[in-house]
Amino acid sequence: MRVMSIIIFCISLLGIIINRSNTLLVLVCFELMLLSIILIISIYTIKPNLILGQVVALYIATIAAVESAIGLSILIGFYKLRGSISLRIINMLKG
Repeated sequence: MRVMSIIIFCISLLGIIINRSNTLLVLVCFELMLLSIILIISIYTIKPNLILGQVVALYIATIAAVESAIGLSILIGFYKLRGSISLRIINMLKG
């Protein structure tokens, strides 16, 4: 199970590196990365019965859900303004 969560983490990291122009795929890969971290923390803390690790995993899941909701709302607002959610257009907003 640990190997599978590490493989999922590596696949999501590779997805972020490869798909840097698609905003939604980057957001999904980041969420997958956080979920694999939650899985790793849960696996390591379930056997010694450490409640703190499970609380940390729950905290990370809450932060991931909030981050996803805020990110999607920003993307919807940006799409209404510009008509595209490409990261190349978003990078032009720097200044």
